[in-house]
Parts: sequence; C-alpha cells; structure tokens
Amino acid sequence: MNTLLFLLTTMVAQGNPEFPCAEVAVTHYPETVMPGDTIYVMVVAKNPHAESVYINDTRFPGDILIYLKDTEGQQSTHSGKSMFSPMMPPPPDVEIILTFVEIKPGESRVLITTAVNVPSLVDLNALFWEKHLANLSTGDEKFSFCIDFKAYCAKGSGGGDSQPILHTLEMPIMMKQRPEKEMALIQKWNKTLFDYLESEQFQKSGVFGPKDNMPKNVAIKNDKFSHWYFVRMGNLYPNTSDIPGTWQGWKELEESMTPSTMRDEIRLTRMLIQYCDCDTEDAKVLTELKDWFKGMNEVQRTVMAKNVCDLAWESRGTKLYEPYKKIYATVREYDIVAKPESMIKYLIDAGLLETPKAKPE
Repeated sequence: MNTLLFLLTTMVAQGNPEFPCAEVAVTHYPETVMPGDTIYVMVVAKNPHAESVYINDTRFPGDILIYLKDTEGQQSTHSGKSMFSPMMPPPPDVEIILTFVEIKPGESRVLITTAVNVPSLVDLNALFWEKHLANLSTGDEKFSFCIDFKAYCAKGSGGGDSQPILHTLEMPIMMKQRPEKEMALIQKWNKTLFDYLESEQFQKSGVFGPKDNMPKNVAIKNDKFSHWYFVRMGNLYPNTSDIPGTWQGWKELEESMTPSTMRDEIRLTRMLIQYCDCDTEDAKVLTELKDWFKGMNEVQRTVMAKNVCDLAWESRGTKLYEPYKKIYATVREYDIVAKPESMIKYLIDAGLLETPKAKPE
C-alpha cells in the first residue's frame, strides 16, 4: 500500500522543573483507514537532559488506552471500557512491582508498540459503529485517534522519588468506505463470530484461550495448528470460524482485498503459514518478507517485527519453532522495542537473538 505520512506528537512531563523526566513521543500509522483496518502505535521515551533519566520498564493495566472520538465528542467505548487495552488486569492477589531502566543523555527507548483494529470485530454492531459505518455510505468520516498514556520517571534505578507522566493526546484520522463486497465479508465474519461465542467450543477455549485448546484449523504438512500461532493476538479479521485452512486459502483471501492494513495483516499471516509448511519452505518467502519490510512504514514494521518475535517465542515446543527462528532472523533488525534483560537472555538462549557484542571502552 502507499506510504502515508504519520503524525508525531511529543509531550513533555509537567511538574517540578528540577526533576529530570523523559519526553514521550507517540507515532501512529496510517492516517486514513477503512473499517477493519489495523492502526499501528509506537511509544518512545527520549532523554533531552544532560543527565540520565529513569523510566518504568513494567506496565500496569491501563497504562495505555486507545479509542476513537467523533466530531460530536462521542467515544468508541464498549460497556464503558476503552476500545483497546493491551493488558488484562492482574488477579487481585498479585502484586506488580515497578522496575526502572536508565535512558542516557540524548538516547531514546521504544517503550511500547501495539496494534488496534478499527473497529474490533466484536464491536462492529455497537451503536457508535453502526452510526458511523452507515454514515460512510455518504462520505468519509473524521475522528480523533486518542491515546491515554501513563509512565513513571524516577531519580535512579531504584525508583526513588518517582513521578508520573500523564498524557492524553488526540490525532486526526480519516475513515473511508471499504468496497461493498469486502464489507459484506466482514459482516459475515461478525455473524459467525457471535455464533461461535454461543458455541460449546467457545465455552471450552474462549476467543483467546491457550493455543493448544483452540480449534486446530490451519494445515501444516501432515499436522494442524491453531491459527493463533500465525495471527496477531486480538485480530479477529477473520474470526475463528472463517479461517482459511491452508496458506493457499490465505493467499486467495489476500488477493481479494483492497490494499489496506487489514490486507497487510492477512499477507503476513499467509507468509508465516507458507514458510512453516514443510512442503513449500524455501528462500522465496523470506526474500518477499525482507523486501516488504524494507519498504514498509517504520511504525508498522516495528510493530509487525515485534509480533513476529512474540509468535516465534510462543511456537517453542512445536515443529513451527525452527522455521519461525529463520523468519524472525529475517526481520529481527526492525524489532527495536526495548526488552527486559531477562527476556533478552531468554531470546539468546532460545537462539532467537545473538549475544550482544561488548562496547569498546
């Protein structure tokens, strides 16, 4: 799809001017979407000071909330909740302890990347979306893409004298009409999703249950796997009941779609399945993946590369793991999201990362 300019908004923490806080920048892509598309988000902390700053490396539920707001001020809420939160609340008896990391003068750290569907397939029939999807038939719809973000800065790695950085920002976004044939397909996916929610299978595994408990609906050579081994968690386009069973089926779906980020998500899934299929594994898929990522918008490829890392990690213990290691190696340079030292060690031990070279003194 054509590269669109993305909006960069920088926010400086307010409070004690003597307290060294990081500047937080949020970027998103794209600015123009169609129903069912994915918006990619990246949150970066930068240190503009002459001394190091320390920012929390642990995220609480609600640290980032994303939603749309229309020109009348109505929000895309569902049951009083934001349309997206990347984390589920922890059990009430689990204590979350903040850990802090250093950002040296002039350096930056990618804190969070995430992706959201507008709208979620579950919310397609919510009053907010019914209204605006109907309005699209007469012209484009304008929204504000809203992000509520919270972080904590401290005077040292121990977290002493920490202060919160609180931001709410709004960025303009435009939604245009998706072709009628594709909207009919999305409506079908929505119907079969709610049929699935009433099924016995849903009672057993839920929408995002453990992969081993989910329907095994994708064929890889002589075996079958849940599609969640190949699809970004939370993306229900298409939903469990309508998953193509082979990479050829995903290719057919991909080619039927208008260029868009929804199509991009389908394309990435097709590539992952195609390469993992032992009968078709070859360098052509990796070359296609590498060339695609090279020309991709930075925010989108950062989020997608992080997703590939997550999927590779979750494939451990399956026959998908070895091909996933090669897939991740192909896009690893774009996975610039900061990771805790413990996760870096796990990735190195798993063969997904190389041991960092010592910096010259």
